Amino acid sequence: MRTTLRIMLSLAVLILLTIGIGFIQKAAGEEATHVGAAKCKLCHMKQHKIWAESGHAKAFEVLKPDQQKDPKCLDCHITGYRITKQAAPEMVGIQCEACHGPGSLYIKMHSKKDKEGAKKAGLIVKPDPKSCKSCHNPDSPTFKGFDYAKLWEQINHPK
Repeated sequence: MRTTLRIMLSLAVLILLTIGIGFIQKAAGEEATHVGAAKCKLCHMKQHKIWAESGHAKAFEVLKPDQQKDPKCLDCHITGYRITKQAAPEMVGIQCEACHGPGSLYIKMHSKKDKEGAKKAGLIVKPDPKSCKSCHNPDSPTFKGFDYAKLWEQINHPK
């Protein structure tokens, strides 16, 4: 009886260790994913308000019905679409993460006020012209040139 109990306990410990190691491995290699502006708003209300009143927030709405189904348009008009190829309703528009990077890892450490950790988690504090030009370029049917300094002032918001 004791031998059976020891074997069962040993198996239980082995199973728990195996599961635990699996979780640790997953966490170590975890990639950031998009979480949506609604989650960003929980801590960044002022920035969210500025964004919500911007053309970026309404980027999906300006598309014609046929464009709202065109992957070429969705790459720039739905945050994260270029990566996931999914038109998630909570990601429509050019949201925070389109410019600042996917936020899932950042959210996990946000409350620590660790600026270096935030950068390691993928946070892009100030997007550069190159990241903006992934959408604001001659491939866009509405492209009329791109002046980063001028356009940055239209979307600039406090940290």
